[in-house]
Amino acid sequence: MRIKIFTIFLFITIGFIAIGQDNNISKEEYYAKRKKMMESGNNLLENETSNYQGNTRLINIVPDLYFLKGANSNMGIYLYEENFYLIDTQVEEEMDRNLKIISRLNKKASIKYLISTSNELKARKAAMDLKKDGTLFVAQKLSKKLTQNKKNGKAGYTGSFKPDLAFVSEIDLNIGDKKIEIVSINNKGNSMVFLPRNNVLFTGPIYTNKKYPNLDFENGNTLDFILSSLTKIILKADDNTIIVPGKGAIAKKSDVVNYKKVMTRIVKQVATLIQNGKTLENVLAMKSITKNLDSQGFGEGSVTTEMFMTSLYNEIAIEIGPVDSRSPEERAMERLKEMQKDKEKKNK
Repeated sequence: MRIKIFTIFLFITIGFIAIGQDNNISKEEYYAKRKKMMESGNNLLENETSNYQGNTRLINIVPDLYFLKGANSNMGIYLYEENFYLIDTQVEEEMDRNLKIISRLNKKASIKYLISTSNELKARKAAMDLKKDGTLFVAQKLSKKLTQNKKNGKAGYTGSFKPDLAFVSEIDLNIGDKKIEIVSINNKGNSMVFLPRNNVLFTGPIYTNKKYPNLDFENGNTLDFILSSLTKIILKADDNTIIVPGKGAIAKKSDVVNYKKVMTRIVKQVATLIQNGKTLENVLAMKSITKNLDSQGFGEGSVTTEMFMTSLYNEIAIEIGPVDSRSPEERAMERLKEMQKDKEKKNK
């Protein structure tokens, strides 16, 4: 097995050298071939990784800027000179593999910064190991009342996750002649990472491209909250911006705009159904509400269509409050009785 792995790696390395020596190809062709080789080399990396057989793929966006596309989340990798800048983490078993992939990009480079766009570490052990090696954490500063997650009891960035660089609205990392802008999206820890020279924007988990969002009404992560937060992303991007979502494939500004419009329409539809006395079972049976999105694969991620619609229904039902299930005739009769009582009181 080791001989086979070494042989595959040798062929890939020779391929890179051959491409670099070919002066007859354009810069675009060079990076296209490089990207293809790197993606095809993922099987090699998987075979070297313990018992975990993940589906994470390394994708080259532009020179020295990558993202690891996972089933449940994405993370970014920016290489400048001999320093890596990581944007978010993936779950623990994926991070073990990811760090091996990252080291292959440049064996001499070290991980200088880990930027969290959600004040959450999905791989705490891996992150703490990085911190011991000198990696600096960057995250949005939260108010005290937001640092405790009531549902699972995990702290925000208190204790071991206290960032080395905390910001309220925005912080810039100036690295040579380049800059990384980290901008707050809302006051609950969500931020976006923008590289102006490359025109690439990492949205963090607040935006999931062609996937349903993971709603959590109890902790304030409602669809209404998510949609209002997307406004800042839309304003930050232009028509040429490459957008890397928290989950899903690369997107553009129009994708975010359309996502917001479609989700807003679904909210209005469900609210109307609830006000008309429809139960959760009634709404789930109406496949037409999400038919177009489901045909695009929205419900094939970690959040299924039923999970999304159930969470959304409960969220809106709580916001609307008790619904008057009486018929129009019954409501009219009740109103007439109230008017008669008011008239009797005035005549006394």
